Amino acid sequence: MSKHLSPSTRQDIVNAVRRGNNKSLVAKVFGVVRSTVWVWCARAHHRGGESFRDRKPLPEPRKITPEVEKAILAMRVAFEWGSARVRQGLIFLPKFIADTLEKTIGCKLPVVELSRTAINDVFKKHHLNGYPVRQDNWKFFRASRPDELWQLDIKGPFTVGGEKFWIVVCVDDYSRYLVLCELFDTCPTTEGITHLLSEYMRKAGRKPEKILTDRGCQFQEAWKNWCVDKSRGVKPIFAHPYYPQDKGKVERAIRNIAEEFVKLLKKFPEWLGRLSEYAEWYNEKRLHLGVLEYPARLYRGV
Repeated sequence: MSKHLSPSTRQDIVNAVRRGNNKSLVAKVFGVVRSTVWVWCARAHHRGGESFRDRKPLPEPRKITPEVEKAILAMRVAFEWGSARVRQGLIFLPKFIADTLEKTIGCKLPVVELSRTAINDVFKKHHLNGYPVRQDNWKFFRASRPDELWQLDIKGPFTVGGEKFWIVVCVDDYSRYLVLCELFDTCPTTEGITHLLSEYMRKAGRKPEKILTDRGCQFQEAWKNWCVDKSRGVKPIFAHPYYPQDKGKVERAIRNIAEEFVKLLKKFPEWLGRLSEYAEWYNEKRLHLGVLEYPARLYRGV
């Protein structure tokens, strides 16, 4: 560990070298490494103007530039996102969302990693912090490995341009990976949902041990029969009535999709056909705070 030298000692080192002594010998006498002798000799190159005092550290470049502040405010005002989502948005966003923001702020979207505290400070500066209603945090059971349990539910109907739409959401309980995130322009049927699941299992070469769903009308005997078919061997399980905590993972995923995509379709209806891009970003590039990891990395075991 190098020792801190006083200004007078640094000057003595330089004077010893100027008297013709070898730098290695000077370093040994003063108990410092040879590079220290070189540094102070270089600093004292201009006689009469040299200084042996510590230099003031250069200020770190300011992360929150005017462009970053505009991006933070745009995500807060236009999307109504909190500090966690804004933090993710400043790191990486799907192209169609980034393009929308760039039109709003009038410049290229900056890429910067900030703390949630720093982002919230910007909210406070512009009196945009806080929420009208606080949500209670739930703690749920978590599967011990990928594909041990999938949770399935439906978002909708919601209206865009006077037309109704639904989104079928299926999430892996362990990794929070979106196995399905598919848009429907009619109310999803058991046949439609099972077709999507069958296609995914075939292409991905993987299947769940269990699937948790509501006890809705679309999940009756046809659903049970599809699950337990010997070609699949999936165990269907059902949530308790009036107890949404059972499906906490898929409910959370649907809330994220609603706040980050569906809710914004009223302002940006042109996003409607970009759900697959959103789902890819959600799985690959969006840090999930529930598991402190990217869902795709956990699901694929990377």
